[in-house]
Parts: sequence; C-alpha cells; structure tokens
Amino acid sequence: MAGETVYTVTRLNEYASGILKNDPRLRSIRVSGEISGFKRHSSGHLYFNLKDENAVVACVMFRSSAEKLGFEPREGMSVIVRGSVSIYPRDGKYQLYAEGMKASGEGELYRQFLLLKAKLGAEGVFENARPVPQLPRMIGVATSDTGAALHDIVTVTRRRFPGMNILLAPCRVQGEGAPKSIAASIRALQRFKECDVIIVGRGGGSYEDLSCFNDEGVARAIFASRVPVVSAVGHETDFTIADFAADLRAPTPSAAAEICCPVFDELMANVEYYRESVSDTAEDAVMTARRSLNAITASAAMANPAHALSLVRERLGALVSGIDSTAKTALMSAEDKLSGSVEKLRALSPGAVLERGYSIVTDGEGRIIKDIAALSPDDAVGIRMRGGRASAVITGVALEN
Repeated sequence: MAGETVYTVTRLNEYASGILKNDPRLRSIRVSGEISGFKRHSSGHLYFNLKDENAVVACVMFRSSAEKLGFEPREGMSVIVRGSVSIYPRDGKYQLYAEGMKASGEGELYRQFLLLKAKLGAEGVFENARPVPQLPRMIGVATSDTGAALHDIVTVTRRRFPGMNILLAPCRVQGEGAPKSIAASIRALQRFKECDVIIVGRGGGSYEDLSCFNDEGVARAIFASRVPVVSAVGHETDFTIADFAADLRAPTPSAAAEICCPVFDELMANVEYYRESVSDTAEDAVMTARRSLNAITASAAMANPAHALSLVRERLGALVSGIDSTAKTALMSAEDKLSGSVEKLRALSPGAVLERGYSIVTDGEGRIIKDIAALSPDDAVGIRMRGGRASAVITGVALEN
C-alpha cells in the first residue's frame, strides 16, 4: 500500500460533495415524491424525507427558501421539490437541498383555486367595476416595502406626475401570514379619506409565490374596499383570485401605476387648451354684442329720435284703445247681469206678490200670520191687498188636512 493516497474522512466527504456539486444534472434538479418525517425547526429550516415506493432521500430547506412557500407542507403530501444534491461533509450525509416546492403537478392548488373562484363568483364578489378616478388625490399601495413592485410603481408615478401623493401600507406578499397581511394593508389604506385608489400586488414569481393572492380573505377585503382597487399581481399571463375581485386588473405593477396616475404635462396642456377655448368663446360673444349694438346705434330710429318716439306713441295709443274697449265690454256685461238680478228681486218683493192678487194677513200687532193654526175665532186681523188695507174679525177657523 506504499505510495497510495490516504484520505481523511473530512477530505473524502468534501471530495464526494465536490463531485456532486460539479455535476450539472444535480445542480438544479426536480424530484417528485411524498413527504415523510416532516419537521420545522425553531430556526425556520425544514427537515423531511422524500420517498417513493422503493427509495427515500433526506431533504433540507433553509429558512430563506421556506419563507417563500405559498402553502404549509404536511406529512404524506405529494410534492415536486426543486434543488441541488450534495453531501454534508460533517456527517457524510447525502441529501437534497430544497430551494422550492410545489404540490405535485400544481393540481391540488389549482383545484382549490377553481373551487374558491366558483364560490366567490356565486356570491357576487367579482362584480366590482368602479371606474378609476382620472386625477386621484392619493394613490394607496399595498405591497412589500422591499420588492421590485414598489420600485416600479414609484418610478412610473414620479415620471408621469412628480407631485402625486403615494401612501404605502407595507405587507408580506408571499409565505405564511401573507394573505392576512395583504388584507390588513388594504383596510388600513381606506382610513385615509384622501386615498382615492389602491394598487395591490407584487412582481412575478412561481405559482406558489402568487398563491397568497388566491386567498378568500384578500378577495373579500378588496370587495369591501370603499375605493376602487387595481390588482397588479405577477406578470401579464398570471391570474389570481385578487384579479377577479378587483375593480380593474393591470398586467404588471408598472401598468397599474400608468392606469392610476395621469401625465402631469398632458393635464396642463388640457388646462391651457380649455383656458384658450373659454377665452375665445368670451371674445366672440363680446364681438357679437358689439356688432349688435353698432347696428342699433346706426339704425334710422336712433338717427331720428322723433321717429322712434312717434312709434312708441302709436304703440301706447293702441294699448290704451284696447284697454278702453275691454273695460267698456266688461262694464256692459256687468250692467246686464245687475239688471237681471234687480228684476228677479223685484218679482220676489211683497208688492209684486200683492200685484199678482195675493193678500197678507197680520195680527193685532202687525206681525204676518203664516199658518192658519195661529188664528182663533174672534181674533182681530189686518188684511193688506192690492190697492189698500182692511180690518176683519175671524168668525171661524177650518183646518185642512
């Protein structure tokens, strides 16, 4: 054995690890299997085995990658793990270092997506269609304060309208707790009455990265918003439940900023155009009035005031004649009605009644006797008839049935 190389255990493990790391097929590999022995360490790292019918491989996912998961791995779940293969030199343990994970074929997540979409659609949660204001006082943004989405929104907004107010309500946009964080940011932005529109979203990512926007709580927070919400999740080809619940979907965060923020220079150009238009209209009105005034002052009536006064007198005379005729007609009509009323009154007077052959009987005190029942034999009465009066004594009274 003289001359043969002798490896220490450490060197052996490092050598084997280097071979695995340098194999391009193992530097980025996807492995499907079922999770077993799952454990979440206090450090945030995930430790589990991935197995199929005939074999098993140890796996580890460090906290930085685990925080990006859009779901909680569990025992027995079928998944596809993306990562690299290496050996941990200290233990000589061959394992898969997981950098990403998704439900096998994304089938389970997509099935849940469709079920939630159908449920919320039946409840009318996707019926938001409020217009985005053309000139908002403030644009609210619900996204990560460290992500590329915020940078894109601010950059586009500042380029289009340097003085536009932007209010950020930072939230987690992937991993555990992200849905609640997003919904809370949407509600928080509505406490500011100046906030006229809200952009909610994040940059692109895997299906799992965007899964927090496929959450029922996020959808309901968008639906309940008092102001329009523009969804800007991922890239143009990505669709989430939040997109359907929003008043408007933008293909990217940059596009959302363009939708919500007008171009300042264009607004000023429009203001100037309308100012000139109003000025021109006012000037035309003044010129028209001046031409009318010039025409009046140049007319014959204005050149000969006596003629104008004569025309006025003629109109006044015609009005007086009309009023006089109307008054005479009304007076004659009133006189006719009065004469008719007088004749009716005369026909009903006591004298007219006596002229027609009737008599009026009075008692000893001159009161008119209206009923035969008021008379008794030997009563002295007075009788008034046409031509004079007479006195009499009642000798008998006969009542008629």
